[in-house]
Amino acid sequence: MSDDIARRAKEAIGQPWWRPTDPVLRKILTERNSASNRRLARWGLWAAVLTHLVFGAFDIYLLPDVSYQLVVFRVLLAALVLFSLEFGIQRAVSLEILHLGAALAIFVAGTGFLLIELMTYDSRTAFQYSVFGTIFIFATNLFFNFRFSVAAVSSVAITAFYIYATLYWMDADPKGRAINIVFLLTSLSLSLYLAWRLNLERYHTFVHSLQAQIQEQVALEKGEQLKKIAETDPLTGLKNRRAIDREFINLSRRDYGDYGHVGMIIMDVDFFKRYNDSLGHNAGDDCLVALGDILTEAASRFDGVVGRHGGEEFVVICRVRDEAHLRTVTEALCAAVRDRNIPHPDRTDALNIVTISAGAAMTTDQGVEDMSLLLQQADRALYASKFRSRNTYTIYDPDSVEEDASGRNLIELLKTAVSRGLVSLVYQPIFDVKSGILRGHETLMRLRDFDGTPIHPPVFIPIAEQTGLIISLGEWAIEQACRDMLEHGLGEFVSVNVSAVQLREAGFPLQVANILTKLGMPARSLALEVTEGMDIYKDAQAHRNIQHLRNLGVRIWLDDFGTGFAGLAWLNRFEFDVIKIDRSFLQDCQNQQGLNLLKDMVTMLRHQNFTVLVEGVETAEQATLLKRLGVHTMQGYHLGMPMPIAKVVQRKSARGK
Repeated sequence: MSDDIARRAKEAIGQPWWRPTDPVLRKILTERNSASNRRLARWGLWAAVLTHLVFGAFDIYLLPDVSYQLVVFRVLLAALVLFSLEFGIQRAVSLEILHLGAALAIFVAGTGFLLIELMTYDSRTAFQYSVFGTIFIFATNLFFNFRFSVAAVSSVAITAFYIYATLYWMDADPKGRAINIVFLLTSLSLSLYLAWRLNLERYHTFVHSLQAQIQEQVALEKGEQLKKIAETDPLTGLKNRRAIDREFINLSRRDYGDYGHVGMIIMDVDFFKRYNDSLGHNAGDDCLVALGDILTEAASRFDGVVGRHGGEEFVVICRVRDEAHLRTVTEALCAAVRDRNIPHPDRTDALNIVTISAGAAMTTDQGVEDMSLLLQQADRALYASKFRSRNTYTIYDPDSVEEDASGRNLIELLKTAVSRGLVSLVYQPIFDVKSGILRGHETLMRLRDFDGTPIHPPVFIPIAEQTGLIISLGEWAIEQACRDMLEHGLGEFVSVNVSAVQLREAGFPLQVANILTKLGMPARSLALEVTEGMDIYKDAQAHRNIQHLRNLGVRIWLDDFGTGFAGLAWLNRFEFDVIKIDRSFLQDCQNQQGLNLLKDMVTMLRHQNFTVLVEGVETAEQATLLKRLGVHTMQGYHLGMPMPIAKVVQRKSARGK
């Protein structure tokens, strides 16, 4: 609806009753109710005609000397009116014409009836019988939903005619004439008032309904805008990770016939850091926008959905028939970027244009619907492409990915990551749901390649675990988190994720104890997060280590609760201070079944006296929901993104001011 209509509706709501109605809104009301008013006029006139014919029986009984003329008049008028009505309906005449015709028919019926009635010899009965003229007055005002001006003109004309007949044509004494005239005027006044009130009420009801529709439309438009903002990358206008996640679910659940797999392609701009350093960040942003347009155009040929995965990374998901089809799509995307010949002034190879490296993976024949697993596989394939030569692509192969050069080079990188400062920590805040107070931070490990390119945890963590390098990396992460906690005050606690490899090491509790003792940090300020999916459920050493850590005073959290296979059995075997419910359960709350599942999980955990933490809070509505469900703590992008310690300190200082 236009802003002008919204303004008029708002003004009309506060308008006093004596002010005229808005003509534009009145026209909209008439047009909106046109169909129902046409039906009302049609069937109302049919009912009026039938009633008019029935009164012929009274004519025969009360005025037998003119009954023939009255009955003939009634029948002829009825036939003429109904023929005209149906003819007009068939010709689709306007509602205004139908109303004018109906009003004219009522006037003719009322005046014709009176004129013939006055021809009788029984003047006394005729005078008394004329009181039924009020029926015609009320009919025009109340029974046909006429526009008030039409109803008023018709009823006033009928009343005037009957008053004139009473004064000059009827045989009655002065008192009788006066009573009849007063009765006619009273009937006219009452019917006009009721007609005015009904019209006014219909108008006001419509205006309030219109205002509610406008507000609803504004809310829907605002909701769509917020949804678009929440699911759109602000720089490129492409879908962000959250939107891609939803698109993946949609693609996974629909049947595409021969296109039975979902393919995922992750692309990284080659030597993009050098591009930024050479031309500046504005040029870098322009390059990313241009690449987004190029990839969108190329992916559209395969019905693919393009998103920005973060930084200089893009992601495409689409339905594919097989690995050969996935290869065709990936090759087309790489070629589309290469063929645009965007100049790159500072590459370390012979090329002088912008290119991309890509890694691709697809769901299995069983229809794997875990996007995180597919992302991990595509990430691994992307890393292999970057280590081979860049400006190429790799299709994920679970049988060979561990043996390629990328894996060997990544091992060398992990061995020197700490000493070279390539590994770092970021912190994501955790808040109390009820009070909104900051409770602590979760620590997440980050790794960069020798040229500064970020390597995602799903890529380097599995290799670090397979080679045992996770033990030294994990020790560094715990110590660094404790140092940052003591130096900068990250809240009541700082949590660190630990690997199954660490938990199986006999000396792991002693390692943690030495760090706490060396730094002088209270054990209760450290929380170690254990993932439910770890294969340590029946491992005796892991069980002993967890118990030793609890004896030290370290908090033990169960991460990603609900996603593994152990389920409730984990709650019986291990003692946990906090249960973290996986983000997927909160995201599924858009439907009633998902909401009921989350509610039941929270209720069950609270009854077992666990502190409940829900991750993945991305909207204010989700935070409100968790408060209503009685969740204790929460974290997510809506509350705070993972950030380096320097930004954590900066944010803390800003809050302090």
